[in-house]
Formats: sequence, C-alpha cells, structure tokens
Amino acid sequence: MDANKKVFAAFGVAALMLAGCSGEPTQTQTNFGASVRQMVEAQTANPSTIASPSAESMQGTDGKRIEAVLDAYRTDVAKPEAVNESVNINLDNAR
Repeated sequence: MDANKKVFAAFGVAALMLAGCSGEPTQTQTNFGASVRQMVEAQTANPSTIASPSAESMQGTDGKRIEAVLDAYRTDVAKPEAVNESVNINLDNAR
C-alpha cells in the first residue's frame, strides 16, 4: 500500500506541474518585442523601404558629400571637448 501512495502522489505532482504550464499567454508574453518593433518603426525615415529595399531609395545622394560628412564625423565627433567645469553635488539636504 505504501508504494501505491507514492505512485499516486507522483502522478498528482506531475499533473499539477503540467497544469501550471498550460493556459493562455500573459499580457507580457503576448506583446513581447512590440516596443522594439515600434521604436524601430518610429526611427525609420521611410518605413516602406524596410520590407522591400530598392535602388530607388538610394538615389539622390552625392558620394563626395557623404565622404565629407564622414570625414567631419570622424575628426570632430570622435574627439569631444573636455569638460573644464567641476560638478558639485550637495547631499546635506537629501531625503
């Protein structure tokens, strides 16, 4: 009889574990990745080119102008100016 109780208990625990895995997806699981997709869509200048990029979307750009922009970016943006002012934070009145 003791063995039957152990087998019955094991089946009961297995049934409870399987019941915990079933069910509808939560709201978080349903919308997983939606915020990233929305952000990418908001940052895309022409969303129609994502699905089907074409040569037409690349026209209207001068190569020399783009090269000048990249050179300016590499020389100016890559070397930011140093901050000469110190920052003081007063924590005496913090709550």
